[in-house]
Amino acid sequence: MPMRLILLVLDGLGIGEMPDVLEVRPQDIGANTLETLVENVEHLQLPNLLNLGLGHIVPLKRFDISAASPLASYGRSRLAHQGADSYLGHQEMMGTIPSAPAALLMRQVAEYLELQLKVHGYAVRRPLIESPLLLVNESVVVGDNLEADPGLNINLTVATDLIDFEQALKIGKVIRDCVGVSRVIVFGGPGISIEDILSRVEHRDNGQVGVNSPALGVYNQDLYVQHLGYGVDPDRQAPSLLIGMGLPVILLGKMADLVVCPGAIRDPIVPTGLLMQALLDSYSSIREGFIAATVQEFDLIAHEGDVLGLASVLEEVDRCLGDLLPKMTEADGLLICADHGNDPQINIGLHTREETPLLFYQRGRPAVPLGIRDTLADVGATITHLFHAPPTQDGVSFLGS
Repeated sequence: MPMRLILLVLDGLGIGEMPDVLEVRPQDIGANTLETLVENVEHLQLPNLLNLGLGHIVPLKRFDISAASPLASYGRSRLAHQGADSYLGHQEMMGTIPSAPAALLMRQVAEYLELQLKVHGYAVRRPLIESPLLLVNESVVVGDNLEADPGLNINLTVATDLIDFEQALKIGKVIRDCVGVSRVIVFGGPGISIEDILSRVEHRDNGQVGVNSPALGVYNQDLYVQHLGYGVDPDRQAPSLLIGMGLPVILLGKMADLVVCPGAIRDPIVPTGLLMQALLDSYSSIREGFIAATVQEFDLIAHEGDVLGLASVLEEVDRCLGDLLPKMTEADGLLICADHGNDPQINIGLHTREETPLLFYQRGRPAVPLGIRDTLADVGATITHLFHAPPTQDGVSFLGS
């Protein structure tokens, strides 16, 4: 029977610090995004996630699950990528453990990037005194990414009223060829001036100098974005392997921005309600295939430290799961996971290195503990296993569990 498989990624929903944080990220000691949410929102309602087995992965105060049997197999995943990054997390869950990138701040590479961009014919200047920030062709601001660890990513913030996005992407590719950071992210949209962008520049104590993109307000339906990654082969990831078998692949939300898959249908929608409706519509539109959706609003609101806003997003996801689950047949599957943590009680504005939840539901399949997976890549390996596709580069399917 044809299978429809849904992967739902709850961006930033960590469930407790990784075992290595004392050594690699001591600032994340004590992080637990889900626990922060549960402890600070008295009337949090997550009936469908709890029925699936969320409370069996990690004990949740105020939720008594002692008499309930989970509908889904349940476990937790560790991060094999460095840091706590959305792009790296998504590459990992698609079946690739990314190569170790270099950690480089703009203040270390600005002079070299300025030279190389000028060699390629671009006009480059420093718009702020004593700052490594670059302004290219009076339309693109190049700086550190403030939403990830220092040195991990470089952002190109684009005023698309002043330059075509494809032309901005060419600038990004020049920078990608010059530096070994994890990601070069090219993004922007209409209605944003260079003055707007520069007004949101922050100089942080950790050495980062960049644009506070959530404060700029670019994360909306008009957003253009392209992530240029390091050390990733999309052809060996689950979506491309499924496309190679002739199966439909639909990428929704942030998934559409982060995963490279020629031939996939894409909708980089941000608002959670619209995203979940697009997921339901996509499910109804195909008889067989793979749908992957990332709920980005959870991560964006966590960056602002709004715990009540986080609860609202997660409750909206839960309500939509209540619409989806009754429609699923025995041939369909649902995977739920996350890419990292984002505990606003630990450090507002930065991701936290946490283990993430793992749920797999298929009507009629017995629910079993999946244990602690060593890598998110097991998700990608399981996706290809379910479709009898060639294996991903990394990861081990948990279907044997």
